[in-house]
Amino acid sequence: MKKLFVFLIITAVVFSSVFSVGANAAYDDIMKSLELYSDCLLLVSADNDEVIFAKNAGKQTSPASLTKVVTAIVVLENCKNLEATVTVPESCIRELDGTGSSLGGIQPGEQITVYNLLCSLLIQSANEAATTLSDYVFGGDRDKFIAEMNAVAEKLGCENSHFVNPHGLDDENQYVTASDMAAFMKYAMGFPAFEEIVGKSSYTLPATNLQEERKIHNTNKMMNSSISDYYCKYVKGGKTGSTSTAGKCVVSTASKDGYNYIAVALDSPFYDVDNDGYDENCAFLDSKEMYEWAFKNIELVAVSDTTRIVGQVPVKYAKATDYITLTPAETVYGLVPVGTDSGSLYVELIEDTVPEFVKAPVEKGEVICKARVLYAGEPIKEIDVVASMDIERGFFVFIGSTAKTIFSNWIFRIAAIVIVVALAVLLFIRHRKKKADAADTRDYRILNYNDFMKLK
Repeated sequence: MKKLFVFLIITAVVFSSVFSVGANAAYDDIMKSLELYSDCLLLVSADNDEVIFAKNAGKQTSPASLTKVVTAIVVLENCKNLEATVTVPESCIRELDGTGSSLGGIQPGEQITVYNLLCSLLIQSANEAATTLSDYVFGGDRDKFIAEMNAVAEKLGCENSHFVNPHGLDDENQYVTASDMAAFMKYAMGFPAFEEIVGKSSYTLPATNLQEERKIHNTNKMMNSSISDYYCKYVKGGKTGSTSTAGKCVVSTASKDGYNYIAVALDSPFYDVDNDGYDENCAFLDSKEMYEWAFKNIELVAVSDTTRIVGQVPVKYAKATDYITLTPAETVYGLVPVGTDSGSLYVELIEDTVPEFVKAPVEKGEVICKARVLYAGEPIKEIDVVASMDIERGFFVFIGSTAKTIFSNWIFRIAAIVIVVALAVLLFIRHRKKKADAADTRDYRILNYNDFMKLK
């Protein structure tokens, strides 16, 4: 009855006129109605990075064995031959003695390929696989391996994550956020070997020099069809984690009908949520709930296209117009509630980015400012806005405008007055000089040669 009641509330919110708040705000309200349990949650589109649900997504928390996603990234970036054989050092086993951590039964001196160590790392979450791989990649230089883990975080812009070990045992200096964990997962899924391994619900490790072949099972029970509470048929892979500090954790991916999502649940409780006498892993429950809601209620639509006029700005020096119209730089798609029509979407120029004017010439497609796409008054996307046409510069308009600008400048006016006064003074001085010169010469008679002889 409780689940039916929640479903009816959600349906009413999504499909009725009451659904008048913005998409993200509405999703937050729905997230609350779903009664999710984890302290940190994130559901994000793997297709366009749009966030659907977020709760404490930027909070730093212990990653537990989700750390192994980053460990696998460093291995895959630096080991090109996954069939290379590794001899397991005894030190990589002994360092885990007394930790009570997740182990895969790997023996000192056992010879295992890099690929099979990755399977043990990611499927059964074996900590000795993590120590062995981190020892192998850089020839025993564990510090370099850890530095590479943090370099991956830096490269991906995951500024709120830091690593000091490859397996995920609790350490106050090892932490991630849900947002960063989603970024790690998306990047890792770009490696075919990683995608293949985490997508296995089980795997048979081949026989080695010390052990017979053995079957291992994925700790991600969302992929186990025999556990109905957790099973989600859309899940394609993931990684789990659990420590006393981190709680229950899982990062996973799911796909349906061309839609792809990444879900992160961190610091989740483990208790009997439905009073059936059994404790439940709430990280699995929350992730399944978010996936199933999104696949049922969200669709991708064009929220803006390049033919839509979204505003205008004044243009100077143009040949035949005083304004230039603006359109989105490209057709932008967004995830909105099923049934949303274009009338519910609005493109609003971001005032701080809009110039007072632009100067001709302007090329069609030139970025002028930015805008945000609003759904029911709430922003769901930010886009570039461009000039919708070519604008030529008018020569005479430019000259006239330039002259007008110059003459309207008070500094120029003062300079012009000074120049005029100076010219007047110079002309006055020149005129006085001419008069003085004339006075000096008028008492002298100018005689020709014959007149001079007569006087003589």
